[in-house]
Amino acid sequence: MLDRLTIGRMVAWSGDRPVLVALSGGGDSVALLHLLVAEFGASRLRAVIVDHALRAGAADDAKHAQSIAHSLAVPADILTLTWEEGANRAQQAAREARYRAICDQARALGLNTIATAHTADDQAETVLMRAANGSTWRGLAGAAPFSFAPLWPEGRGIALARPLLSARRERLRDHLRLVGAAWLEDPANRNPKFERVRVRQRLAELEQRGLDPMRVASVAARLRRRGDTLDSAASALIARATQLSLSIEIARAAWTGPNEVRQRALSALIAAASGASREPPWKQMAALEERAMHARQSFTHSGIEFIPNGAGIVLRREPGAVLGRADGAPALEPLWLTAEVEAIWDGRLGVTASEAGWRVVPARNGELVAFENGPARKRYRDVGDHLRLRSLAAARVMHAFAPDINRAKP
Repeated sequence: MLDRLTIGRMVAWSGDRPVLVALSGGGDSVALLHLLVAEFGASRLRAVIVDHALRAGAADDAKHAQSIAHSLAVPADILTLTWEEGANRAQQAAREARYRAICDQARALGLNTIATAHTADDQAETVLMRAANGSTWRGLAGAAPFSFAPLWPEGRGIALARPLLSARRERLRDHLRLVGAAWLEDPANRNPKFERVRVRQRLAELEQRGLDPMRVASVAARLRRRGDTLDSAASALIARATQLSLSIEIARAAWTGPNEVRQRALSALIAAASGASREPPWKQMAALEERAMHARQSFTHSGIEFIPNGAGIVLRREPGAVLGRADGAPALEPLWLTAEVEAIWDGRLGVTASEAGWRVVPARNGELVAFENGPARKRYRDVGDHLRLRSLAAARVMHAFAPDINRAKP
């Protein structure tokens, strides 16, 4: 049931480090844990359970999931989410909070690979939900079997493997019954107020009438192959036509290739220049790429400035996105640094202080960032041995594409 290609990529990426298994205690994730233990042994695995703290009994369910992992000799940690008063607790917000917690845990443990139990049924549901919301073909490609964790900067360098993406949900439960393993049923999976539950019920009805929902999942697989080809070409275009730093320079003469390749490449570059967690909507990219490559004067979009520069164009962070705007957009909050712990500023810059007391603040004199230590303010180009800085542009570009096991890991 484990996809061999995904398992191979997972092994190559993780090296000799354990894989962190996202365990909810539900049938899918319990089956994944059993299958991975059989594949690798417990010593190559570690589990993480996220208690969303959104319903009564969640803490008990988390402890039960932990006991399942311990019964298989797999170390397991429970992460309990905290929510500020009035915080958005909808499913999407909970999903992002869950991934953030898991990525932080992976980084704290020195791990670079997370395995999740998304199934072929999940894929079919995702495709139908996105189709109903008017997604482009890229959205209809669904979830990737091997990608980077869907968060920036928390997910930088951390791969997300979905080795059950071609397995049916019921077959996994058959396996658990065969080995005598128990699992939990999340009541949210039966609550029709959630779109995914309604889609799941509809697919079950259609399957009873003879429609195989895996035909929907197969559409995603074919589109995913097209997406992988596009990403490979876009990555090659970026390598030959750009210089990546805090500002990104594009050489127009080298910016060649099919329209979709150029648009995909520019989408990744915009995310890198802005430090954004998401790329611009794909539907905007055709017009935006055309405008950028033929611009005669500067313009702003997606939190960056597009600046014509001789034979090329420069993508630079829009000052107003950092310093605040007259229309009420706030300046970035100061960021205090912990000695010898890299902090991420604006999704674009990694900063490590050699001693306590430093903080990163927006500057008001044309610089986009300054650093302070007490009353003495120093610019980033003058900080010497006190701070170590690195642009995350190349890492952000890499994050936009599937992990390549032949490339150096960030």
